[in-house]
Amino acid sequence: MSPVAALLLTLVLLAASVTDLRDRVVPNRLTLAAAIAGLALAGTRGLPELGAALAGGALVAAPLAAVSLARPAGLGMGDVKLVAVLGIFMGWQVLPALLGGCLLAGLAGVLISLGSRRPPSEVALPLVPFLALGTLSVVVWSL
Repeated sequence: MSPVAALLLTLVLLAASVTDLRDRVVPNRLTLAAAIAGLALAGTRGLPELGAALAGGALVAAPLAAVSLARPAGLGMGDVKLVAVLGIFMGWQVLPALLGGCLLAGLAGVLISLGSRRPPSEVALPLVPFLALGTLSVVVWSL
């Protein structure tokens, strides 16, 4: 990932994390603008890179879209769209980023559940900050 793409992705994740923490929403304007910027950056590297970016975004978002449709209260479509953006920017490196982010979210959920003596199914956390931590750790590692 280029430094420009890494900086842009970091800014997108920061903005998405703030709005997800504050309002529990990932703005469509943000994900659309980020997707367009990511595809434009990929397009500057040639048609194969653009195709890989499109495929990366679609392949990583499709299973999460199915989960969101099956259980909308558990995973919002804003999260799914943001994951598609991550796939556009990161390609295959999105997989360890998602794994890390989901593991962090799961750990936080378990700790909150234990601390509050509530069942895990009653603990709701915004996912984007955890995805951001997982993603940024992979981005920093790959620079």
